[in-house]
Amino acid sequence: RVRVAVRDRCVAPALSPANMTDPVPVSSKPTSIDADDSEATKKIPPPAVMNALSIKVAGAIRPYLDKAAPLLVAASTGFAMVEPYAVALWAYLQYVWEKLQPYHPEEMFPALAGFVLVFFGGNFFTLCAAVEAYRLVGFADTKKALQKLHKSYALAMAASKKDDELDEDGDGVADVKQIGKKELVVRKLGVVAKAVDPVLVADALTAINTGLMAVVATLRVKFAQCVTLGVTVGGIAHNIVSTHIEPVLLELTPAEYKKWVAPSVKHGCQLAGVTLAWSLQMTISAFHSSSRGAQLFARGTLAYLVRRNYLKPSAVDETGKFFNAFIVLFGFVGFWSQFWSGFSLPFPLNILLLPVRLMEWGLRVVVFMLG
Repeated sequence: RVRVAVRDRCVAPALSPANMTDPVPVSSKPTSIDADDSEATKKIPPPAVMNALSIKVAGAIRPYLDKAAPLLVAASTGFAMVEPYAVALWAYLQYVWEKLQPYHPEEMFPALAGFVLVFFGGNFFTLCAAVEAYRLVGFADTKKALQKLHKSYALAMAASKKDDELDEDGDGVADVKQIGKKELVVRKLGVVAKAVDPVLVADALTAINTGLMAVVATLRVKFAQCVTLGVTVGGIAHNIVSTHIEPVLLELTPAEYKKWVAPSVKHGCQLAGVTLAWSLQMTISAFHSSSRGAQLFARGTLAYLVRRNYLKPSAVDETGKFFNAFIVLFGFVGFWSQFWSGFSLPFPLNILLLPVRLMEWGLRVVVFMLG
């Protein structure tokens, strides 16, 4: 008992919060606990022990931070350069959104997007598949996750600004102005780590990752379907070509190049089959985009006409005959227009939609790489 008492007297002051120095501010958290959480609370270590553990962990990872310091400094510099422009762009978009409120942009933009999908959606079938998969699986969770991340970002920025004003040595100059870039990056990482909630950030990133994995899985399945169908069609075509056309090619080919005829015919048939399957997939996606786009266009356009008293309120009823007849007719016109034009974009849409086309091509490259 005497040994335990002496040990407690020696250890307790060393771990008390008053005797421990903290180089960065710690965000305050609510201390109220519900009665139902009493059992879980008993398992939580005292604040002094948690603070000591965090300092110990920080000391353990500090060598790795020192090695990564040049990369962290470069990333911090790039973030500092980009952040003002990103904030200004976001503020400008909010300003434009407020100015567009009299025109109901929440209906206008979906209607415009629906019109493009109805008449030109077949050109972006990979992008449409990715967006549709993300909308069905991860959009709601991602929206909440982004809101949580924005709150964490605001907390981190507030803690960083508060840290910029600290003058612990009392010389009249802020501490952050008296250290190098390497020490500043490590200090700011500590500020951010203490300001944000790691569980919240982890849940948000998990939600975003789940949506992205759904997109990747959808694209891989579509690519696998195209390849499977293409190889099957190519195998059937190869049986016909190898019987009737390959002997003729062998007779016309010089002797030293005859060995290339059979492999060329086989892979050529497979390539033709995959190309045909890709075209069929584009046709199916064009039909889907026409249907989906007609629905978006009908929602926005009919709601506008009802607001202007050109139509009765029953026109926006998605279970009504008028609404569904409009979707079927408009969607069929759009699909036939895409099919008749060969899924091509006319001028000037091929220029205006260039960013969307680049995203489509990028997704196709990713699909081929994953496949």
